[in-house]
Amino acid sequence: MPMSQHKAPIALSFEAIDDLIYDARSGDLDALKTDVENLSKEHGCSAAAIIESAVDTEDESEGGTGACLLHWPAANGNIEILSYLLTTLSSTSTPSSIINHRNHSGNTPLHWAALNTHLECVKALVEAGADLDIKNDTGHDAVFLAERTAWSTEEKGGEEQENEEDEAEAQAETEEGKGNGMRKISKGQEVVEWLLGSEKGAGLESGVGAEGEGESSGNSASKGEEMEGVEKTNA
Repeated sequence: MPMSQHKAPIALSFEAIDDLIYDARSGDLDALKTDVENLSKEHGCSAAAIIESAVDTEDESEGGTGACLLHWPAANGNIEILSYLLTTLSSTSTPSSIINHRNHSGNTPLHWAALNTHLECVKALVEAGADLDIKNDTGHDAVFLAERTAWSTEEKGGEEQENEEDEAEAQAETEEGKGNGMRKISKGQEVVEWLLGSEKGAGLESGVGAEGEGESSGNSASKGEEMEGVEKTNA
């Protein structure tokens, strides 16, 4: 599936892009800053132009993801690196389209942040201009992915509770009176509630019902996508 039509301002070498992606994916902020600065001097352009140009364009059949630098910290929950990238991009006079860049599966950085339930990254992306309405190739927006994760976590939690009934009962007795009926929501639910409650999410609706049914029941939607180098989270 083709990526969004983001035009890279600078023609970086495959090796340069690979190094930048490795820095962003592994969480090495110092190395990322150094590589961006060196490439900026080499090409006589701004640091923002380097970040906008660092896109994995290798074909999906060859293992390419189509992801930009923002995808990796968004997926891994690395707010430090994500903030650096977004701050650098904001230094330009016009908003960068890279914020809404769609990878080979049609997922934007916001999709990946929501899928892995990283609330602070979701907030940073939305505040930087991420579009909540964009749908991936399976027809799902970021809210749907976060809610699907939240629902899956609740279902898993329910099964574990049945298997550990005695322990749960003992814990409930120990905690009696502390919560006063307040429920603890999952990270996925936190992301969903924040997105729906945000100014940009005013017109959005919940995508997954109580029975886990949404816009589509396709396996690819429920599993998200394989993201090499991305930490799997337990929402």
